Amino acid sequence: KYVILGSALSSVPRLATRPFRRAGSTRPRNYRSAVVMSALPKITYFNGVGRVFGLRVAMFKAFGKDGWIDERLQFPEFKERKPTLPLGYLPVLSIDEEIFTQTEPMVRWAARISGLYPIDLKEAMRVDEVCAVAHEVLYKCPFDADEEVKKAKRLEYAEGRMLQNMSYVDSKLAGSSNGFLLPGGISMADLQLYMVVHMIRTGNFDHIEPEYVDRFPNICKNAAAVEADPLIVEYRANYPN
Repeated sequence: KYVILGSALSSVPRLATRPFRRAGSTRPRNYRSAVVMSALPKITYFNGVGRVFGLRVAMFKAFGKDGWIDERLQFPEFKERKPTLPLGYLPVLSIDEEIFTQTEPMVRWAARISGLYPIDLKEAMRVDEVCAVAHEVLYKCPFDADEEVKKAKRLEYAEGRMLQNMSYVDSKLAGSSNGFLLPGGISMADLQLYMVVHMIRTGNFDHIEPEYVDRFPNICKNAAAVEADPLIVEYRANYPN
């Protein structure tokens, strides 16, 4: 069996969960878990950033470079495998012989193990709220088979609900001294927000201009803090995206 404690991988069968304190901290902020598994955990998704940037980073922090499987499918492979997927879409996370869907619980699981999710209940609420609002920006985004209709709907969305959501998150970051949501540093919330920012800036949010993000100065500061964080620098040195 594999046992993961924080980012260490061992073959000793052991299970323990406990809070831990950062150096100089006066109270526990995050926790790590020892996880007993019969096989390495595996993420299956496309070969791109998409919706799993935060998940991959959390897995990297929790398990290191070789303690998990990062399976990346090309679209023809996905089409072949689609009938075998629980809900017919990606990503999925395999833990032992059980397959899980839904990005949010996957990220939270990995974030808890890696220390990217706080144990303080109020801080956890802040993290969950920002994650939910960021996800809503994606999930509420309108679609249409007609490209011109889709464009019109998205331009309206960008000035309506999307603007409301982004402005709200920007206000949540207004008092930050380090660019992150929490005073202790990077968390799951920052990673999930960065996922949305990256999609917009790289032109992967159809009909939303990359400069749209510039309206939100605190979100821009947050994105810069994420990109400069040692965890992200190390992750990008090991993974293409």
